[in-house]
Amino acid sequence: MPIKTTKTTSKQNSNMEHKCECGENCNCHCHGTAHWVKHIIVWAIIFALGMVVGKMMNCGQQHKPNLRTQPVFTNGCLDKASIKNQKLIEKLENADVSGDGCISMEEYKAVRKAMAIERNRKKNFKK
Repeated sequence: MPIKTTKTTSKQNSNMEHKCECGENCNCHCHGTAHWVKHIIVWAIIFALGMVVGKMMNCGQQHKPNLRTQPVFTNGCLDKASIKNQKLIEKLENADVSGDGCISMEEYKAVRKAMAIERNRKKNFKK
């Protein structure tokens, strides 16, 4: 009967003397955490290069400006020069319910709400 201790000691000695040149799937645990750190660094570099390329591809283009501006009310009346939307200007011409020549905040909100309902109906109708 062979002695098992000599067999295990020879395995232990061979593992201690093993210098890994066999690749990463050898199960000898020689690769440690440096292997994962390399992967993280490589992916971070790829991500950074992607960000740089994305910025370069978008270089001369400006974003679409916000066409909706806040209305200006002076002494409780709407200043029509502050409105840029042509459809809203057309709707506001008939918005003066009180007939005093001044469009109040309540009248303005009513016109905006009516336009939003109309816009939602058109969206739902297209579906």
